[in-house]
Order: sequence, then C-alpha cells, then structure tokens
Amino acid sequence: MYKIVFSILMALSGLAGAAAPANVEPKPLNQTMTKIGGVMIDLFPIIVTKGSLTQAQETKMGEDLNHLVELFREAGPYIKERSDTYQVSYQLVLEHLDKTKHAIDTKKFDYARKRLYSLGAICTSCHTQDTKLRTLFSGADRSSFADDFAYAEFNYLTRNYAEAENGYDRFLRSDQPKTELELIQPLQRLITLYTQILNRPGEGAQKLSQYAQLPTHTPRTREHLAGWIAGLKELEANGAGAVTNPNFATLQKLVRKYIGPLNEPFPEIYLPPEQEVSRVWLRGLLYHYLNTHPSKAEIPKLLYWLAISDRSIGYNFYFSLADLYLKECVVNHSSHPYAQRCFDEYNEFVNFTYSGSAGTFVPPEIEQELDVLEQALRKGKRKQK
Repeated sequence: MYKIVFSILMALSGLAGAAAPANVEPKPLNQTMTKIGGVMIDLFPIIVTKGSLTQAQETKMGEDLNHLVELFREAGPYIKERSDTYQVSYQLVLEHLDKTKHAIDTKKFDYARKRLYSLGAICTSCHTQDTKLRTLFSGADRSSFADDFAYAEFNYLTRNYAEAENGYDRFLRSDQPKTELELIQPLQRLITLYTQILNRPGEGAQKLSQYAQLPTHTPRTREHLAGWIAGLKELEANGAGAVTNPNFATLQKLVRKYIGPLNEPFPEIYLPPEQEVSRVWLRGLLYHYLNTHPSKAEIPKLLYWLAISDRSIGYNFYFSLADLYLKECVVNHSSHPYAQRCFDEYNEFVNFTYSGSAGTFVPPEIEQELDVLEQALRKGKRKQK
C-alpha cells in the first residue's frame, strides 16, 4: 500500500500552479496549498499504518480531515477561474472528502483510510491537464520514501517530471519482484508524460523501447508494451508531435480520426494498447484547448469528446471522470444540443454496466440520478423554445 500512498502527499499542491483571478494575488492560494500539503504529510503515517488505529490516531485523522475540507473550500474562488474540467476535479475532491468525513463520523475508520488513500488519483486528474512544472515545493529527499516507485510518484504528481522519470527507471530496472500492475503503472505514467503533457510521442516510443526486455515482464505486460510502442510510433509518423495549439475545427477532425464519427452512444471501455496512446494524446489536446477559455457553444462538445476519450484510458475503482464530464455537460449546458448526446451516452453506459444474463438492474440511486439529468434536459429544451 505504501508504494502509491505517497502520490497523495502534496500532489494537491499542483492547483497552486493554476492561474489566480487577474485581480487577486496568487500568494493566498499558494499558502492554502502549502497548508494542504502539510496536513497530508501528517496524515500519511495514519493512512499506511498496519492494524487497527488507536483512539488518538482516530481523533487525529478526524481533525486533519476537517482541516482539509476547510482548506479546499478556501481555495474554491481561485479554482472557479479555471476550465470546466478543473472544476469537475475540484468538486470531486470536495465530494470525496465529505463522504470520507461521513465515514469517520460513523466510526468507519478503515473505510475512511481507503478513501484518503484514493485521493491522490483524483488530484492527478487536475495535475496532468497542463504542462506546468513544480512551482511551489522544493521537493523531498529520496531517503524520505520507501522505494523508487513512491519517490517517482511524488515527483510526478508534484510536477518534477525529470526526477519522476529517473525514479520510474530505477524501479523498473530493479530486481525486486513486481506484479503486473506495478509494471504497468510506471509505463502508463511515462505515456501520459510524453503524449498528454509534453506532446513528444516519438521520444516516448524510444523511452518505452528501453523496457522491452525487462526480465520481470509477463506475456501480457510485454504484449501491452509492444502495442503502446507501436501506437506512439504511429502517432509520431502521423505528425502528432507537430500539432500545437489546434483550433476547434482541427480538434473536431482529430476526434473523428482517433475516436470515430460518434453518431451513436459509445459505451466502449477497453481498447487495444495501440489505440490507448492516441486517446491519451487527444485528451491532452482537449484539456489544453479547454484551458484557453473556449466559447460556451464549444464546451459541451469538448466535454463529450473528453468523456469518450477518458473512459477507455482512465481506469479507477473509486470514481469516473468520464461520467462526471457527461453530467457536467447535461446539467450546466442543458440547452445545448450536445446535452442530449451526453445524456444518451451516460444512459447507454449505465445500461451496459448493469446488464447481465439475468437482465438489466440499475441501482435505485443511479435511476434517481438519471431522473435528475432528464429533468435538466427538459428545462434546457424549454429554454430553447
């Protein structure tokens, strides 16, 4: 567990690299994020401790969590100046913390620890939406971390990408036994770095090729790696690395090329690795364009495309950004023609998820959510008349 938990620590500081409102000094946000990082460092020993917590640890976790909620709410006015996708991630953090607080209030401390453990992945959804480097923290010494993977995760999520690469390299080349997931995760981080953040798929193919002969590979991880390398090479051959600051019309053409016409709901979840890397690259372009403050008419389409891209590459057991983008599209852009597409997409995915040999059984809370979305659609259509 300790290998990933450090991804939580001060990963939240990435929001401090976000632009503050023009008439507001950035210092208060930096101070808030520094405090958040400090609280998470205090929480770390409790999150990863083995066995039951002492009463003092339970009390400490509750106090620190209350402090985190206060600090994140304090950061809200600054985050509202960012794109829709940043705000989706931010709202997800608030909801995640509120549910974690409820777990502590009802004395479900082990469940609360698991939720704190998963917080780092949510923060990553904000972090990799731009190309900023670490601007707030000077970092931490390798001796502070349990292994090279934990150290690499810390640097990756606090935007020190060069040091993150070094850490992943040492971990991948080490002789210690690794599960398939422990092999896949560092490689996925490198794909995101070279395609979504840096837009250098050719260099990414060269980097990943260095790990083709690792003795710790399984047949499945070796096959995945070969597919990713082939996909990166194809991206480079198609001129992906030369695509910078595309306009909306260019993005629309790229969506058709790498996803398809999208005339019907698209519940696809898993893709061949060759296609995965093109979705990661496309997701980066969509994020970057959203951060230029596009027109209101373009945002629902961008959210829809992001949801389709993210669903097949953003695996996580705790949350789904794809679903959140679709809901954002319906609720906050209900009078836009794409709101119906977003609803149909979400509805199709729900039916796909809860269908089996015995039929389709959608949980009551999801049914209620669909009703709320349908109400938003009806209101939007009345506004159009």
